[in-house]
Amino acid sequence: MKVPFSWLSEFIDVEGLEPQRVAEELTLKSVETTLSRWDMDLDGVVSARVVEKKPHPTRNLYVYKAQVGEGHFLQVVSADAKVQEDQWVLLALPNAKVGSMCITQRDFDGVVSQGMFLSAKELGLEDHSEGVLTFEEELKPGLSAYDLLGFGEHILEIEPTPNRGDLLSVKGLAREICAIMGVSKKERQYPAFEDFGDMDIRLESPDCRRYRGAVIEGIRVKGSPLWLRRRLWQCGIRTINNVVDITNYVMLLEGQPLHAFDLKKLRLPLFVRDAREGERITTLMGSEKELSSKNLLIADAEKPLAIAGVVGGLESSVKEDTESILLESAYFDPYRIRRSAKSLSLQTDSSYRFERNVDIEGVKTAQNLAIKLLLDLAGGTLIALRDVYSNPYEPRKVFLSLEKFRRYSGKDFDRQKVSQALSALDIPHEVMRCGVEVFIPSHRSFDMQGDVDLIEELLRVEGYTQVGSPILKAPSRPSQMESIVDKLRNFMVSRGFSEVITFSFEDAELYELLSLPLPQLEILNPLNKSQRFMRTSLLPSLLRVCLDNIRNYNYSMAIFEVGKVFLQEEELRLGFLMTGYRRLFPEEEYTPYHGLALVQDILRNYTEEYRSEPSAMPFLHPRVQRAFYDGEEELGYFGLLNPALQDRLGFRHRTIVGELRLSLLKERTKSYRPIAQYPPVIRDLTLLMDKEVSLDKLIFHIRKKELVEDMKVFSLYTDPKFGEGKKSVSFRLTFRSKEGTLSDQQVNKLVEEIVAELEEKFGAKLR
Repeated sequence: MKVPFSWLSEFIDVEGLEPQRVAEELTLKSVETTLSRWDMDLDGVVSARVVEKKPHPTRNLYVYKAQVGEGHFLQVVSADAKVQEDQWVLLALPNAKVGSMCITQRDFDGVVSQGMFLSAKELGLEDHSEGVLTFEEELKPGLSAYDLLGFGEHILEIEPTPNRGDLLSVKGLAREICAIMGVSKKERQYPAFEDFGDMDIRLESPDCRRYRGAVIEGIRVKGSPLWLRRRLWQCGIRTINNVVDITNYVMLLEGQPLHAFDLKKLRLPLFVRDAREGERITTLMGSEKELSSKNLLIADAEKPLAIAGVVGGLESSVKEDTESILLESAYFDPYRIRRSAKSLSLQTDSSYRFERNVDIEGVKTAQNLAIKLLLDLAGGTLIALRDVYSNPYEPRKVFLSLEKFRRYSGKDFDRQKVSQALSALDIPHEVMRCGVEVFIPSHRSFDMQGDVDLIEELLRVEGYTQVGSPILKAPSRPSQMESIVDKLRNFMVSRGFSEVITFSFEDAELYELLSLPLPQLEILNPLNKSQRFMRTSLLPSLLRVCLDNIRNYNYSMAIFEVGKVFLQEEELRLGFLMTGYRRLFPEEEYTPYHGLALVQDILRNYTEEYRSEPSAMPFLHPRVQRAFYDGEEELGYFGLLNPALQDRLGFRHRTIVGELRLSLLKERTKSYRPIAQYPPVIRDLTLLMDKEVSLDKLIFHIRKKELVEDMKVFSLYTDPKFGEGKKSVSFRLTFRSKEGTLSDQQVNKLVEEIVAELEEKFGAKLR
């Protein structure tokens, strides 16, 4: 909303206030405000009175004689036939400058035009205009148009938040400046008109809490006086006629939208009701709208007249031949007007204010002011006035205690400053010994609900920069125990991974590409076709993130996600993906060993015992993949992405992926043992066994044996001389006792027992 700075003087004393400082203070303490100047490059344009009009002798033009000074007349040729004698116009003299135009004398078939009559568009006042700009009130010839039009005015442009509709008026902004800048307020008198006459108004919707209608007969629709037009132009609003301009003027001044109906185009009673499905109305902009139950209507017994709070209808609008009007002033529910305007893709100055709440108590005062202006500027007689207001506004009581203010603000409760701030904001209150009791006024009923809102008002008026920064004091509390999920997140980050968060919805494309079973849970109303299924694996989501990075020229990454998959029931999983370079200097590319080490480190910490076996997942390299088990439960898998699939997806580097089921992981019982006091005994064993024998099972079996402290595999190879399907594996066993030094006989006996058990259980023989 744009507000001319000088207009504020009707409500507050602006003498000595600098517009730039006012804009800065408003931005800091109330509403985002920018300052501009309403201006135009205008030189050599003056007021002129038309004293003679005659047709051009040879062309479809008119020759006017215009007085531009005492005894000084100029001849002007114009195509506008609407300009009449005794009207006042703005005349650009020869060599005048109007924006980017330079005006010169022109010859029209022997008739010289000594200047040019200007339109509102040429003066930059409106986006479009019809013909020459004319005035009916008496002016003085030769006055500067720059001064007449009010160019050079400072303009405050505000962008209030949706809960501060009270700022959308000159009155509301002046009230705010009064509180923030500490200037004095001016008393303003409003005309008084009370209910009388016969008028039938029926409110059939609870979303209209107040409706006030006034009937004025015998009006004359014409152009508005210059002072009124100037205010509208400065606020960026197009002028239409005196009736419509007055409603817009009062809306800007008081914040209350008004609407005028041509009385002869409607039949009382007047209804405020919900629209019926399929009803249609042609708006003031000329577009036809189909209505629904979302829309609130003003209607007579036969037809819709206006979309309540949004826009009027074309048929019942005020035109040049209008002689009597019904002037509307009302309060509509903000949420209802918001839904109505959105459903029709419309936003008007009226709906913008109703959506942000108007002052229900201001319905009367704003309309009374408009009635007075109409009677003065358009003539006529007020013949009926009806105010339907069944549930008058009751101010809500809010008590702010002294201690709560201190606790929230860290400041002392200065009763005098509190009272001054609330008085400036027109908030009734009573200062008490232990705090302040406030009665929320109707113009702040939308955003002030409790005592914390009151604290906010007091702090922002004084300025948040005045609030100190004391050291926070809070009792110490033990930190919460981290869950396994939190620990795993920290672990992955410590290993150089970045966490990603993706949607739980997937399409069929990647599942088919990976040869994974299609998810069974399908969404009935997906947001789009690529999000039809609830995922059963984190791998497609991670691949999709990887593809997005590659499209943006990021070819190296290590990412993970902790998220849910949806099988028979929800299951939490950890998925990871590595591709490209682990580091550049020195250059090191991710290998399957990095993935294997990652999985093993996790399982060592969060399982009592695990084993791995070869797997046969179609999307992984047939020889570089493993599945991990705890007993018979599968913990997860890891492997290298199938080279054919990798090429199809366009990955430049080999890609290692994996998933773990977090529901099967649990904290291991930590056990500690003292440093060994006796020396170890080391034995190397080389065993011959079938290739299908799982080394994991064999290793876990050996480690369970008494006195075996550690074991490692240090050699594994095959040779045709071993026989078909055989492999040779060499182990290094470390034996140690807590009770004394082991003898060779003791260790040899243990080795013999181990070899015998391995031969019986796994078919492994000593070479």
